[in-house]
Amino acid sequence: MRFAFILSLLKTILVVNFVIAAPSGNISDLKPITNWQKLANGVYVSGLGKTDKLYRYSDLAGEAPKIAALNKLTDTPLTKALKNARYRLNPDHKIMVYIPTEPDEKIYGYGLQFDKTMRSGKVIELKVDHYSKDGGSTHAPVPFYISSKGYGVFFNTAAYLKIYNQVCNRKDSQALPQEVDRNPPADEKQPGPWLAVPPSDAVEAYVQGDGIELVGFTGTSLQDIVARYNLYSGGGAMPPLWGLGFWHRTPASFSADETEQEIADFKDHNIPLDVIGLEPGWQSKSYPCTFEWQKKRFPDPATFTQKLLDDGIRLNLWVNPYISKHARIYKDMYPLSGSHTVWLGIAPDYMLPEARKVLLDQHKTDHFDIGISGYKIDECDGYDFWLWPDHATFPSGTPAEVMRQTYGMQLQRMIYKELYQKNNRRTYSKVRASNGAASNYPFVIYSDSYGHDQYVTGISAASLGGILWCPEIRSAKNSREWINRMHTTCLSPMAMLNAWASKTKPWTYEESTDAIRRTIQLRMKLLPYLYTAFARYNQDGIPPVRSMLLETGEAKAQAKSETRKLDSEVDPYGDGFHQKITEDNTLYMFGPDILVAPFINSQIERKVNLPSGNWYDFYTGKLAGNGNTIVVTAVQTNDMPPLFVRGGSLIPMLKAPVNRTKDMRGAAIEIRHYGHKYGSCQLYEDDTTSFDYMKGNYNLYEFSVKDGELVQKKLKQDSDSFYSGFELREMTQ
Repeated sequence: MRFAFILSLLKTILVVNFVIAAPSGNISDLKPITNWQKLANGVYVSGLGKTDKLYRYSDLAGEAPKIAALNKLTDTPLTKALKNARYRLNPDHKIMVYIPTEPDEKIYGYGLQFDKTMRSGKVIELKVDHYSKDGGSTHAPVPFYISSKGYGVFFNTAAYLKIYNQVCNRKDSQALPQEVDRNPPADEKQPGPWLAVPPSDAVEAYVQGDGIELVGFTGTSLQDIVARYNLYSGGGAMPPLWGLGFWHRTPASFSADETEQEIADFKDHNIPLDVIGLEPGWQSKSYPCTFEWQKKRFPDPATFTQKLLDDGIRLNLWVNPYISKHARIYKDMYPLSGSHTVWLGIAPDYMLPEARKVLLDQHKTDHFDIGISGYKIDECDGYDFWLWPDHATFPSGTPAEVMRQTYGMQLQRMIYKELYQKNNRRTYSKVRASNGAASNYPFVIYSDSYGHDQYVTGISAASLGGILWCPEIRSAKNSREWINRMHTTCLSPMAMLNAWASKTKPWTYEESTDAIRRTIQLRMKLLPYLYTAFARYNQDGIPPVRSMLLETGEAKAQAKSETRKLDSEVDPYGDGFHQKITEDNTLYMFGPDILVAPFINSQIERKVNLPSGNWYDFYTGKLAGNGNTIVVTAVQTNDMPPLFVRGGSLIPMLKAPVNRTKDMRGAAIEIRHYGHKYGSCQLYEDDTTSFDYMKGNYNLYEFSVKDGELVQKKLKQDSDSFYSGFELREMTQ
């Protein structure tokens, strides 16, 4: 009896102590974040908890932060939200971060999403995966958001992250929505509608770990904030000029002879082509991979590659990271790989220098040294049932979750830094997964999301997180849709047709071939303008292709209010007040001054909500409008993409199209002037292929118009001009 009494007393004491020690959940019990350290103008860093063993995305960045470039920007102070941010370290090794928001504040970002860019009212779990609508699982779940109140937050941790964006209300909040009786008597009036999802006044992030690093960004505009994030990540990617030409990926099992015939067919149709992508059949074994040439299809890879290079064609090779037992590097890589296979191939641990060396030695000998220009790194995103489980182990000791979140970045860093940059040759490649602080990598993401509207939304969403997105086209339902999809890919960071399974060609729909040809030629003519935009991305952090949110400071969103009919099984919350938010992401900026309004799916007519300021038709120079809504048709554009140019802009273009970027050297440039105001533009030149630009070896010109004449100013002259001459073309009469 006495023992039972003592045991009961101990249990009571333990329960009381637990209740006393447990956090109350009040905001005041959270610790204020007081250790913000200023890294550069508008960039503030705070480490919470134990950060000595933290896996940070910034540790995998392509370059160190561009502090000098950041400090040239306006110095902006820490905002109210970041000053009032709080956190809690849990005894169960979890961290919660609380960042207050204002009633009218909107949250945007979190990487590559395809439904919308605004995340207010959403709970997202940031996890590298095949795309899952609206939930945060995607190819590039970048843990960075921007606020309409003029700041951005980067959660610099490579762990799974769950974030409540103005969802779930704390009991002691000073901004709780008014409680409403959902089932009042008929004669009682309520203060407002009952809300199924009451909005909250904070962003709350929750992560497993003993530490987390926050990076806060402030700026003079949302574009400025994103630019600072990109500069913090080492600056934007700078691709070689050939990478911005037109790409075509051959069917999966094409041989060398079939590939050469494909190139000849492009010539016969007078359609530009710079890059041919070989799909899995180029390897002796694939899914998993050997990374070795299939000699029955490619008996002499070196001669084949050189023949294409002589013609101005680069070769890009499809790979996935998982190594077949038939690969000659399998034995060496086996002890350097994780505990689980993917498609029965071992998954190397590229956190280990020795694992990277094994792969890179083979890649350099078999690929780089014969002239291969880059890779399409596939399947490094994966579903749970494809990739390793979260309890897998790796010899470096890197947790399986972190390995999953960073695998795409590890591959980018290894290929870019240790193969191409080390040997002073630029690449422009593709990758299936990326994450935070990846702005500097010349890798473009693609996916298994094929809706045309998703392609266009992806362009905008990617620009908010320092990543590049390729809306690669594969097939279409009809010739009209084929034209429209070609418009979109040709006005994106990478223009690509991927025919690996569809076997489509630009001329598949004969009646649309002329429009397709003119669209690709337009892309080629705009390359001086686009290449300069990428240089600005690299040096100043401004995305070359970007969301209108970064142009206007707000997303064109509509909230449709509705009261759905109650249904106890289908919609048990249906008699409440609901809002469905829709965004108009069908407009975006291509370079600094061209607005793109693509036709979606099979459209031949669409409305365009022009921003404020005078906008001019790209093709005719006629005033299109100023802050109003217009209707544009495919007849008006002659089956070309609807494009509008900001008034006063100067657009540097090739005077005539070329079929290879190598033919741009010595070409004539026309500087198109739109509107009656006189602005200016820049034109960037370098050797187009090496990293010598990082040493300052490039030319930069500024053009303006005075008294109807073109004025050229050399801001930096390192070598002879790449082009043969410049002339003014007045587009507005």
